[in-house]
Amino acid sequence: MDLFFIIITVLGGLGLFLLGMDILSSGTKKIAGPNLKRMLDYFLRNKTGGVGFGIILTLLFQSSSAASVVLVGFVDASLITFTRTLPVLLGTGIGTTITTQLISFNIGSISLLFVGAGFFLKSYASLNWSYGGQVILGFGVLFFGMDLMSGGMEPLKESERFIKTLLYLENPLTGIVAGMIFTALIQSSAAFIGILITLTNSGLLTFDASLPLILGTNIGTTITALLAAINSSWQGKKLAVANALFRIIGAFIFLWLLSFWSSLTLYFTGAEASNARLLANAHTLFNVAMVLMLLPFTKSIETLTLKLVKKPIAKKAFSLQHLNKELLKSPDMSILFLQKEIQDMGSVVSEMLRVCMNPFFKRDAKALDIIKQGEEKTDFYREEINRYIIKLNEKNPMSEWSEDIFRLLHVVNELEQIADIVSVNISRQAEKWLNSNVDFSSEGKIELEDYHQRCIKQLSRALDLMNDWDQSEALKIKNKYRKYALMAFELERQHYKRLLSPDSNSFESAKTHMELLNLLRVINSRATNFGRLVFMSEQN
Repeated sequence: MDLFFIIITVLGGLGLFLLGMDILSSGTKKIAGPNLKRMLDYFLRNKTGGVGFGIILTLLFQSSSAASVVLVGFVDASLITFTRTLPVLLGTGIGTTITTQLISFNIGSISLLFVGAGFFLKSYASLNWSYGGQVILGFGVLFFGMDLMSGGMEPLKESERFIKTLLYLENPLTGIVAGMIFTALIQSSAAFIGILITLTNSGLLTFDASLPLILGTNIGTTITALLAAINSSWQGKKLAVANALFRIIGAFIFLWLLSFWSSLTLYFTGAEASNARLLANAHTLFNVAMVLMLLPFTKSIETLTLKLVKKPIAKKAFSLQHLNKELLKSPDMSILFLQKEIQDMGSVVSEMLRVCMNPFFKRDAKALDIIKQGEEKTDFYREEINRYIIKLNEKNPMSEWSEDIFRLLHVVNELEQIADIVSVNISRQAEKWLNSNVDFSSEGKIELEDYHQRCIKQLSRALDLMNDWDQSEALKIKNKYRKYALMAFELERQHYKRLLSPDSNSFESAKTHMELLNLLRVINSRATNFGRLVFMSEQN
């Protein structure tokens, strides 16, 4: 019964610890998530800023593993280049140490005060204070979980078998492997450091024996990112491998400096400090030293990564490149990645629109194959994005979603409608046209070519609008549409004049001409709806 009690207490404490980290992460993401794009632009101007962004990203997710997974998404989404992510990866290690420093303070006895204060702020305060309350609540649950683990492990001091097992960790290589495995299992280096703090505070593990475990936990954090990169793009795979290289190189260097590392930590912390403070400071020193040692050599790491991760020839199957399950925890954090998926969808639709008139102007049947493939891709995007949104709704109530998410979903619908017009209506006309010997008059052909180009430009403006939803740009799109609508009316009039002229040769192509003109006008209207969404959201 004693063993059973110890197991359920330690597991329950660990569960509360991880729950606290999840609540804490959710609160910080709600505070900073909407400003993520601005932070990207601000911090990633140089290597030092990249390290700073890595620290912030890890604090948002309370896990360098999760931060690395999100970085894979950033690279896939082309929000960050691979080169600029390398300092960010180093920064994620320092970000973890901040959480470790906080949990090293023994405040388990007043953790319920944090829980109570955080709960009332979260439940009854205004929105911004509510998010702050969620952060405080997360810390309270986290510290309470640590207190439970500490109490549960207390009886293990009397267990000779358990103490003998821990003696195996005195071997540095065994310690590294154990730290790596446990961190990979719970997917949080901060959580594993919390367990180490509990063991050292209970006197079950010496400070020196914990140092190899710290090295192992830094390698273990890379496993989650490596697993996430399996189905990722080439860019994502490079990032995951570079992250692993940084941690492995750092661990290898410090494996030979264990005695010096221990002495340096004692010097900075003081001989009278608790084991928890020593362990937290050792973790911080390692990650800061790793940044100082490896930041000047990011180019070398990049070169080595490129040798290890070869660029694939081609990708046959369709897949979402930017959205991943880690982002399901926060709608606001998903916006940038959802936007990139939709912009990729927009690129496919733009290509369909670009080639759709080739059968009429160039008698090019290959365009129909491009359109068919494009339709399959847009159907895939629509289904997968909708499926992702359903999963997002399962984890987060719709009331927490920002207006940007709903706006982007409207865009998906508009793009699908444009793709349908091209793949069904225009393609049907194209097939008939290719099987006939009819041609447009020279004037009619020039008019359709000109209007088609304006249609392409209107869709391009609409897709650009997604970058910032600027009201002045939306107004320009609306004004362009008015101009194009009048232009279509005038082109229709000119067509009728030619048709009714005595020497007309437009009669046989008249029906196709008018059909295409009307379809392009509808596409213009659909593209203009991107701009209308801006004004609709302002009114709401």
